[in-house]
Parts: sequence; C-alpha cells; structure tokens
Amino acid sequence: MKELQKILKERHIKYYIIPTDDDHQSEMVGDFYQFRRYLSHFTGSAGTLLVGQDDAYLWTDGRYFLQAQEQLPNDITLMKMRMPGVPTLSEFLAQHLEEDDVLGFDGQVMNASFILDLEEELPFDLKFEDVDLSYIWKDRPERSHEAVYLYDDTYNGMDYKIKLEWVRDYMDANEINHHLIASLDDIAWLFNIRGNDIPCTPVALAFAIVHETTATLYLQKGTYDQEFIDHFKDNVIIKDYEDVYKDVANLNGTLLVDLNHINYQLFNHINCEFYDEPNPTQWFKAIKNETEIKNTTWAHIKDGVAVTKFMYYLKNNIQEGTHTEMSLAQKLEDFRKEQVNYIEPSFDTICAYKENGAIIHYQATKEHNSVVKPEGLLMIDSGGQYLEGTTDITRTFVLGDLTNEERRDFTLVAKCWLGLMNLKFPYGMTGVNVDTVARAPLWAYGLDFRHGTGHGVGHFLSVHEGPQGIRPFDEESVKIEPGMITSDEPGVYIEGSHGIRHENLLLCVKAEKTDYGQFLKFVPLTMVPLDLDGLDVSLLSEQEKAQLNSYHDQVYKTISPYLTKEEREWLAIYTRAI
Repeated sequence: MKELQKILKERHIKYYIIPTDDDHQSEMVGDFYQFRRYLSHFTGSAGTLLVGQDDAYLWTDGRYFLQAQEQLPNDITLMKMRMPGVPTLSEFLAQHLEEDDVLGFDGQVMNASFILDLEEELPFDLKFEDVDLSYIWKDRPERSHEAVYLYDDTYNGMDYKIKLEWVRDYMDANEINHHLIASLDDIAWLFNIRGNDIPCTPVALAFAIVHETTATLYLQKGTYDQEFIDHFKDNVIIKDYEDVYKDVANLNGTLLVDLNHINYQLFNHINCEFYDEPNPTQWFKAIKNETEIKNTTWAHIKDGVAVTKFMYYLKNNIQEGTHTEMSLAQKLEDFRKEQVNYIEPSFDTICAYKENGAIIHYQATKEHNSVVKPEGLLMIDSGGQYLEGTTDITRTFVLGDLTNEERRDFTLVAKCWLGLMNLKFPYGMTGVNVDTVARAPLWAYGLDFRHGTGHGVGHFLSVHEGPQGIRPFDEESVKIEPGMITSDEPGVYIEGSHGIRHENLLLCVKAEKTDYGQFLKFVPLTMVPLDLDGLDVSLLSEQEKAQLNSYHDQVYKTISPYLTKEEREWLAIYTRAI
C-alpha cells in the first residue's frame, strides 16, 4: 500500500480506484485480476478499493461486513454499502475531488458506466489518468488462457446460428448495425462455447461483435484449433483477443452496447453512434428452453443425491470430532465428483460452523479453520457445475443441542423459504414485488438479512445471472417469466452466535389462467431434505407443515432410488411427515 501511495504522490494522483473486475466486468475474476485482494488482504468476491495519497477505503456490501472487519488492515477504512450515513463511492469522490485533482484507474478493468456517471455528477470536468499501476505486484499470476471448447446442442437445445438470428432480429427492429458484447456469459451462451478462464464459471475470456450478416469472436491465441475455426466457418470470424479495440474504433453506423458490461478503455475506442442498452442475450438466456430445463432437472437430481449422501455421512460421523470446515467442504466435493458429468464447483463452498455462519460469505482458510463438533449449527452453501446445468444449494445442519434462539431462527428462515417456494402470483410481478413474502416471517420478530433473496442462475454458466432477481430494492427490477430459474435463500445472521440460510433453486412455470389473468408459480429444482432436527414445529402453520411434507415426499421419491438401503431408511426418517 505504501508503495502505491508513493507513486500517487509522484504522479499527482489524488485517488486511485481498484475495482474487483476484469476486462469484461465479470462477477468472479481470475487470479490475474486480484490486485484489490493483493493490496487490501480482503478476500471477498465483491468490493472496490480507493487509495489516496495518505488514506484508503474499501466499499463492500452486507454479505462481507464481518469478513472485511476481520481481514482489512488498520490503514483501510471499511465503507459499509447501503448503511445509514455511508456515502457511495461516487458520492465520496464528488465530496472529496476538487477541480484540479486527478483521479486514477486502470481503464481496462474500470466499468465504463461508473466513470461516465461520475463525470455527470461532478460540477467540473473530471481530470483522470488511465494508468495500470499493478506492476508493483511482483509475483502476479499470468492471465488465464485455457482452451475454449464447443458446448454440444444436446445440452443447450439450440444451434448458435438460431441464437445469432434472434440477436439480429432485435438489432433490425431497433435499427442497429453492430452489437458489441464483452460479458463472458452472454458470449458463451450466444456462440455455444465454454472455457475455464474464470474460477467456478465455465467461460473463456472473449469479446464479440455481431454484425448484420456476420459476427466476429475475439479469443486469446492458442486457446482454439482449426476444428474450432471450421465449426464457425461462413458465420463467425475468429480473431485475436486484443484486436477488438481497433475493430471497435473502425465501426460505422449504429452500435448497441451495454456500458454496464464493458470496460472504460473499450468505450473510449467507440467512434460511431451508439445506444446504451442491456444485451438482449441477457433476456434470451434467462428463459430456459425445454432441453435446458430437462437437463438442469437431471443435474439437480444428481446434485441432490450428492448432498443427501453428504448429509447422511455428516449425521452419522460427526461424533468423531475429527472434522473441520475445510475437510467437510472437501467431503461434499468428493460426493459431487462421484456424479457423471460433474465438472467443478459453481462457486467456492461456504462451510461455516457456529458463529462463522454469521459471516454471510465466510471462507475457511488454513489459518481460520474451525473444528466441527457434535453441537450447534453448520451452514453449507455450495453448488456444482454439471454439463447438464448449474446448481446452488444451502442447507443448515443441526449437529447437536440448540439454544431456543437458534431453533426459533432456524424455523423462521424455513417459513420464509417455504413462503417463496410455494408462492402463486399473477404474471407481471417483479422480484421486488415478491421479496416481501420471503422476509415477512422474520420482520415479525424484528429480524432481516442483508442480501438478496434470490438471483438468476445460468445454464452451465454463471451461478449468478440476470436480469431477474428477488431483492427489496432494485431500480431495474424485471418481470418474472416462465422458464426463469431463481434462487430462494433467506437467512438470519447473529454476530458471534450463528448463521442460518436455507436455499433451493426454483423454476418459474405457468399456473392457472383466470379472469384476473395468467398466474405463475415456482417448482423446486433442488432435491435435498431440510434438517427436521432444527424445527420448532409449534411456529409452523398447518399450511406450512403441509408444504414441507409435500416437498419432502417429492425429495424422497426423487432421490431414494439412487441411495443405498441404509441411506434410504435414513432419508425416510428425515423426510417424514410432521
């Protein structure tokens, strides 16, 4: 940090922004792009570091408050996003930058919209220096350049040429000549390709431009072969990754680009008329086709078998007292590896024992790896990438006696979880509209949780995708559509005591149509029992008991054929009617 601050003084840069982003504004980024983590020691997946000549600040959201408090050095001030009295990064800069001050950042990883919005907010012309200062990171890993591969249509259900026509139809309807895409999930979906350049997300580092009759895909040299080129011949030109900058600069006509999903340096190369709108592929890929739904249902059955086998193992072996958070996370991974077409985790497993569960995105390390004993609660949030689809599940396991507060909180979160999973609602509702259902049981006790209730999930892609989401505040909230997959993950986090979260993935489907219009409902994809040992049944209504019984009956019928005799007998107990 001191070395960077010395450079800022020498270059007369008042503040330097270091986001947690790559060239594509990805949510998860590779080790090459972890400059913020290197400087701040904060390992959370979301956060922005602002370094001044004599001070430093880190902005992150409620998922990471406790983690950041533990990891940040004393010379970095934690800025708790969306908390009273805490300015946003833009507000802070507007308050602290003066007319002759210089703001620095690396334009290749800086979000274009952020800088453009900041320029609008300041009462003077922003002076900035686009400079990469990460050269001070002496042992920086190299940028990932894994092989890119074709994702077979038997798994995704649609030829890439049809998808390109969808995009071109959208362009034609809006009088667009070119569409620039930098977001990796959109590119992977559109061209039916996958890769291994982002941890836990099967995408390749790439850019793309869709033209009126052709398309160009920009990939790193050495990541594809002649067979890959031949697959796209006459439809897609393959060019070098860095060529996108000069090609964008030479575009004529009109360009569609989502400024929230490109870096500032790429934006600076645009010389033609452009329209800032969300990538249409975000909408197209959010609504899963029949093949994707069939495949992801099977992926969730396999994942359900793995997690249920793990739960059986945990319940029958925890008395040994020889397990740690990390060893149990590995044990769960071992069960997933037994499943056909399992590729990798869909994110780093959160295995949090007792008070560690209160850290929403807790990560055990060699230095902080609690021994798990036959007492209290263990929360595990995990997921898998299968060729058939992406999974995400959280279960909170009871390992021994609970306090009255722990049992109450476990049950309240279950009520929230059941309420959303069994919700029926008219077409046109957004994530903001339905979020209340998943919080009301907690609100009745003066409790809440500082994260969204649900996020979209990709198909063998990112575990967090849009445009849909279920959260209390969302200026761009979109309608929930049949075919969308969304998580249902309410929680309670009591600092120093415990954390509880229950999570299923839900598929939105059509319900009945009445005089009041088309109604929708959710179908659970996740097939793993809720730990009945944690429930205070007296807090459940008769309707909630029936809902849980129905879900557990479905879990047993779906999962039991893939278990041993001993596991089936155990599962019958843990899916019994209450």
